[in-house]
Amino acid sequence: MEESLLESDTLSKRSVFAYSVGHVLNDLTGSMWLSYLIIFYYRVVNFSNASAGYLLFIGQIADAISTVFVGWGSDRTRTGLCHYGRRKTWHLIGVICVLISFPFCFNLCIGCKDSHLWVQFIYYALFIIIFQFGWACSQITHLAMINDLTHKDGERVALNSYR
Repeated sequence: MEESLLESDTLSKRSVFAYSVGHVLNDLTGSMWLSYLIIFYYRVVNFSNASAGYLLFIGQIADAISTVFVGWGSDRTRTGLCHYGRRKTWHLIGVICVLISFPFCFNLCIGCKDSHLWVQFIYYALFIIIFQFGWACSQITHLAMINDLTHKDGERVALNSYR
């Protein structure tokens, strides 16, 4: 599909719409992540302010490392999973990781009712790392898709504004 889009003169409205909604999940989870993470872990989970901040910091480090890895990996991937497309495959992996991990980041620890706070901290940190990897997969490949979809600067600007 990526090759056929490059050959056409302009993107179809369907392609533009599909691209435009491809980043909605990341926007929703990203805004919740940055707005409520520390409040949730401090007030609901009863972590100290420092522990809640450390979880945010772990997430940001995981995002920084994942961003580099995903950018490098998606650029070097030649074919996608089942001919789905190299960028779309990475995007799909990211969406799956976000969908699986994000609910665990903002719910009470399953099976941790009577456990120590450090056990809960590790539990949340693992899901945060998975979430940040998925977020990076979705974010980086969604932006990189613009160059794969069209060679026209005007369409690239429009695609960026629609997301």
